[in-house]
Amino acid sequence: MKTILFAKRNTKEILRDPLNLFFALVFPLVLLLLFYIINNAIPEEANNTLFSIENTAPGLATFGTAFFALFSGMLVSKDRTSSFLMRLFTSPMKATNYLLGYTLPLILMAIVQSCITFISAIILGLPFTINILLSIITVIPISLLFIGIGLLCGSFLNDKAVGGICVLY
Repeated sequence: MKTILFAKRNTKEILRDPLNLFFALVFPLVLLLLFYIINNAIPEEANNTLFSIENTAPGLATFGTAFFALFSGMLVSKDRTSSFLMRLFTSPMKATNYLLGYTLPLILMAIVQSCITFISAIILGLPFTINILLSIITVIPISLLFIGIGLLCGSFLNDKAVGGICVLY
């Protein structure tokens, strides 16, 4: 119950920032649409498979998870610099509660982001196959990696340094 309450708090904190929502949900869609337009502008005889929707949709769903390093790092570093984390240390929460409380909302956000990306790709012409569901499942460990990097950076750096370092990943 402690973990779920802490995860709800972190979810609200993430959803309050419109920049987080833009980079998590809208930016992959903008890139998908741009690649779709570029692919349709290439003549048919030029073998336009480079930007085909079958190649770009899974890549953009995976690329979108890289921003979760920034989100998790900023969240932890803001909590640490605002002394909120110090107040939480007095609660009966354990380390697993903290880690899961920061990780669960971002995992759900990664799943939603990849679902939105693939639904948009289906609208643009991606054929629906079982591989789409497998791709969404594959996004989960990748997002765990990026969330872990963000949590690690947020634990050691302030919020300005986290923004610079996590963007490099």
